[in-house]
Order: sequence, then C-alpha cells, then structure tokens
Amino acid sequence: MLANFRRPLAGGEKGNVTLEIAVVLPLLLLITAGIIDLGMLFWEKEVLTNASREGARAAARATIGGAPEKTSATAVMAIVQAYITAYGVQNNSGDPLTLQNGTTFFYRYDTSSPANLYVELQNIPARMMLLPNIGKLFAGTFSNTVNLDAKTTMTAEWSSPLPTATPGAY
Repeated sequence: MLANFRRPLAGGEKGNVTLEIAVVLPLLLLITAGIIDLGMLFWEKEVLTNASREGARAAARATIGGAPEKTSATAVMAIVQAYITAYGVQNNSGDPLTLQNGTTFFYRYDTSSPANLYVELQNIPARMMLLPNIGKLFAGTFSNTVNLDAKTTMTAEWSSPLPTATPGAY
C-alpha cells in the first residue's frame, strides 16, 4: 500500500537531498552555536550583576555596634570575589576570575544623606566557545571574547552620612 504513494526519483533529483543538507546544515550549526554562546553570556552577566548586588548589600548594611561603618573596598571586593568564585566565572584563559581593584572592580560611596553605594565590575572578559569556531565555516571571524560590565547602586541603611566619608575610589 505504501509503495503506491512513492514515486521513483527522476534522474535530476537524485542529489537534491545532499545539496539541501549541505546548504542548511552550516546555518543550523551557526544558529545553534549562537544560542548556546549567547545563553552562556547571559548567565555570566547575571552572575556578575548578582555579585555586585551582594557587595553593595554588604556595604549598605555595614554597622559596628549599631553605628554605621565605612566598609573598605577590600572587604566589599572579597564578598564579590567569593560570589564570582562560587559560580565558577573564568577569565579569558579559562582560569578562575580574580578581581583587581581599579581595573575590574570599583567601589565608592557619596556623602549625601543617606549615602549611596556603588559597586561596579568593569571589563570582565567572557569567553565565547562555539561561535568563533563556527565562523570559520563562513570564511569570517568572530571575536573570542566579549567584555561584560555590571553596576549596582544601593542606598545605605543608615540615615546620616559617615563623618569621614569622602567620595572616590578606595
């Protein structure tokens, strides 16, 4: 019964399937690689944003005996670094990412009442794995890395500014 619906292929149609696969497969690979790489970039951006939030939250709640305390950039950076390490964020070479004060990490608070705290991660390299390799199929090149940034601003939970507070990076 099924044989009645099949017709024999004509002489010019025998290579159509191979040709169609040869045309469509690279495009499907490119789309799949793009979805995977962009998904990983989105995940890494969320981890960096959450890490900056954790640092800003710790600085906003910092008190000693109920009195507000100026949280050092080193203490905030340690909290952010612990969060990033816990989620396995890597640098360009595949090693665990290490923050550096002044280049990839920035923390400050202003003297307004209440104080605003800023934690910013700058130029964090995120490595793409699939798109640069798939790009070779199209005789093109894709950059291996994308730099990500994350910034969080929070208002301190204390109501008056610290007497020794000065704006700027620490």
